Amino acid sequence: MNRLKISGTHYLELKSHLFPGDGLEAVAVAICGRSKFKNNHTLLVQEIIPVPYNICFHRAPDLVHWPTEYINDSIEKASKKGLALVKIHCHPGLYERFSETDDESDDSLFRSIHAWLDDDQPHGSCIMLPDGRIFGRLFQSDMRIENIDEIIVAGSDFKKWSYTATESLLNEDAQIRNLQAFGSLTKKLLNNLQVGVVGCSGTGSPVIEQLVRLGIGTLVIVDPDYIDLVNLNRIIGSTMRDAECKVAKVRSIREHIGRVGIGTKVISIEESILGENAIKQLAECDIIFGCVDTTEGRYYLNKLSSYYLIPLFDLGVRFEADGNGGINSLNATVHYVQPHRSSLLNRKAINLEKLRSEGIKRLDKEEYERNTYLAEVGETNPAVISVNMQVASTAVNDFLARVHPYRNICNSEIETIRVMISDCSTFYEDGIVEQCPLFSKQTGRGDVFPLLDIIELSQNAKTNI
Repeated sequence: MNRLKISGTHYLELKSHLFPGDGLEAVAVAICGRSKFKNNHTLLVQEIIPVPYNICFHRAPDLVHWPTEYINDSIEKASKKGLALVKIHCHPGLYERFSETDDESDDSLFRSIHAWLDDDQPHGSCIMLPDGRIFGRLFQSDMRIENIDEIIVAGSDFKKWSYTATESLLNEDAQIRNLQAFGSLTKKLLNNLQVGVVGCSGTGSPVIEQLVRLGIGTLVIVDPDYIDLVNLNRIIGSTMRDAECKVAKVRSIREHIGRVGIGTKVISIEESILGENAIKQLAECDIIFGCVDTTEGRYYLNKLSSYYLIPLFDLGVRFEADGNGGINSLNATVHYVQPHRSSLLNRKAINLEKLRSEGIKRLDKEEYERNTYLAEVGETNPAVISVNMQVASTAVNDFLARVHPYRNICNSEIETIRVMISDCSTFYEDGIVEQCPLFSKQTGRGDVFPLLDIIELSQNAKTNI
């Protein structure tokens, strides 16, 4: 499968340039990272290079003629870093295919690009229509043309255009109420989504349960731990026998989903987010739910979101009990993280001091204990299923609103939802947080060595890149 992914920020930048309101064709070039896994090849937009209107030789409602030497610097950059180039122009007249003129100009452009780069890698050409929909094709090094099967916009509204016929394996009768609520288009989208859930206990379990019942086609579930007695109060489908036999959480949940019988495909990974297989499987997902309780987990999920242009829902619960049966405070937060926008770091949901401390404690406990100045880590909060279900439902409803807008508030105005259970109140925070200076530099990097630039993964690496 060939795919193109673009952040919401770059998508809006591209749409603004291609449709300035004059009804004439315009053109831009996207510089893209790459992700390869099995037979999938995904281009990940890092940067948009608009071709200025005033340097174009000719612009008409059905034609744009521009000086291709304008992107020589972009070609040189692609050559040095192994990146892809995607030409994107508009069809203001709603012409939903490549014209003969497009065929001729693409043939000339991509023969030149392949001759310059000589990288044996595909590069692309896309068209945007007035409604914002994008379709496209890839040119292989031998000039063989392949369709781009999916194009995804990871923005405030999640958009996914599929151009390959796929048949859902989910039971249709079990989805009748979902069809009545969301209609056939959203039902089809849900059936064809691949969603990752990292952390399958407290909030992860009820998130998974809801996604299965909503008809998500494929779930990638990641957790390195096994079920213990303390997990039985919050992992749906878990049993006393699971705890006694120390069954892996992902195995127990996979078997539970199988018993439900709707037909959701489950890819279960019994390792941490720092595992190579987990990273590459999650990189194939359309959306990820982060249900972890460590700064390290949140940091690396935010990294994954940036490198592979995947929207991230981060769930957190803060339950302060006094140890004597009383509750001091009970609050929860859902962060929606878009690539190339604000991050968990500049929202102060995580901090680098605690990240460093957790890393040292995980890798060298003796060193951690010797350094008393390090931030304290490893504390656990009480976990109660009703609280976990409430924050899980908040996150899943936020997800649904972004694939099927139903709220009275624009999705672009909502970045964080806070549930103050102690105060019986819920409120949202809008997108006023500035772009993260750290994570924005990682937008669309895709496959690098080591994966996500994690030094640990360079040791004994067995990459799929």
